[in-house]
Amino acid sequence: VVIFIEVSNSETLNSVEIQQTISERLNLPWNDAEPIAKRAKFLIKALTRKRFVILLDDSKLILTTRYREVCFQMNAQRSLIEMRILGNDASWELFLGKLSKEASASVGWLGSQNDTREHAMKIAQSCGGLP
Repeated sequence: VVIFIEVSNSETLNSVEIQQTISERLNLPWNDAEPIAKRAKFLIKALTRKRFVILLDDSKLILTTRYREVCFQMNAQRSLIEMRILGNDASWELFLGKLSKEASASVGWLGSQNDTREHAMKIAQSCGGLP
């Protein structure tokens, strides 16, 4: 689902109009009496069930990419903030920290035939130090 919303460059955004546009694009019911926070929770639940992109026209955006060339092709107007990659040990620790207890126990087993650990290490290495 692609949701295109025109917003002004003013310092205040009209949250109600943005919510209404998202609701219309998702064919969701609209209730003027609902508070903004309650409507926001409803929209978040609806959006988590879909693959979506929200494009805000006339807004400042943060662009993240692995490749600097992409920033230049998109005519990024601000300085780049380059993130350094993680070292092997830090990458592995981050990877292990995100596993479930069961997966962590399987990977942590140090037997000589631990295929799960080997696959996990290959996955972590394939990220190239990116979190």
